[in-house]
Amino acid sequence: MPLVLISFLDGEIIHADIDDLSFDRPLLEAEVRGADPNNERALFPLTAIRELVVGQPVPAPEDLAGWDRAAFHFVDGQVLRASVAPDSLLGRFGGLWRSVEPGSPEMRTLGIPYSSLKGVFKLRQWDSRPVGARSGGDTHVNQVARILAERDGGGTASPPAPERPLISRVRP
Repeated sequence: MPLVLISFLDGEIIHADIDDLSFDRPLLEAEVRGADPNNERALFPLTAIRELVVGQPVPAPEDLAGWDRAAFHFVDGQVLRASVAPDSLLGRFGGLWRSVEPGSPEMRTLGIPYSSLKGVFKLRQWDSRPVGARSGGDTHVNQVARILAERDGGGTASPPAPERPLISRVRP
């Protein structure tokens, strides 16, 4: 039974031993470890779990060239960027990924229910934009304007001038 650190969507954390980490059922059955001697076993619905850290971190492998770069976008808005091993196990309700975050010397095994994710994106490269451009609110507005302009068939276009009244921007 691997020792698992369960992180719930509401922020609670529990240590447990879990027999089956296949994610083939919509819940996990666990032996609970904690200060409360009254708890012995528990059932946890995957919809309540954000992620599981399985076992202890181990040193990261030297060569991550054969691993995919991925961005895990969670429903709570958090993003985890990591190199993930090609032997990921994807079950019916979630997956297990061996992962190494950029710049980290440790490899962790993460169990993530699909219900806590918006998506997992395979990246070509780590974000190459300058740090200031990553958090700028104006970047999102320009991206939305570019997408709308492309949808209208005009290629890339600048966003409408802010001084024009809204009604003048509506197409007949």
